[in-house]
Amino acid sequence: MKISPLILTLLAGYCLAGQAPPAYANTALLMAADLRSFFHGEPAAPPKAPPPKQLAVVRTAPGMAADPQIEGFFRALAGALKARDGKAMQPRLAERYAIDDLPDGFRPATYFAQAIDAIASPSDIVIGSIAREKNERVVSVDLQYGADPAKKKTFRFDADGKLLWTDWFRVQVQRGGA
Repeated sequence: MKISPLILTLLAGYCLAGQAPPAYANTALLMAADLRSFFHGEPAAPPKAPPPKQLAVVRTAPGMAADPQIEGFFRALAGALKARDGKAMQPRLAERYAIDDLPDGFRPATYFAQAIDAIASPSDIVIGSIAREKNERVVSVDLQYGADPAKKKTFRFDADGKLLWTDWFRVQVQRGGA
């Protein structure tokens, strides 16, 4: 976040004079500023992981009825993982998309896009079950990573097929320090 040198000079002047700054100086803009970004600029974007060699294969478990909307989401996810393009998935996230333990003020869609750019891509995505709860669909998926055992993950979708929540990854926010 950049702050005008004039604003910093005015605030420093009030502090050196032993006076409290005027009420309008205590805005969220000024409170959110930190000297590190002022002097060193914004931090670089996190590095992208190398793309997988092959596109993940998306399929429905034997004996299950196919859901074209859900399969479409996972095919788009596989494509985004292959291209390392997390922004391509943002239109497929619901307005209410949430990530567990993400502090207020952080945008879940931004962290989802960063996860697409950084995490390992499965070789197979097997849709195991689709359960309907109210106006939502809860999808159980087996993610196969090479020869490792499949990992069961849950994806929750709204009535329009947009992602509301998943336990596919976790976000850890690091504050302060280098």
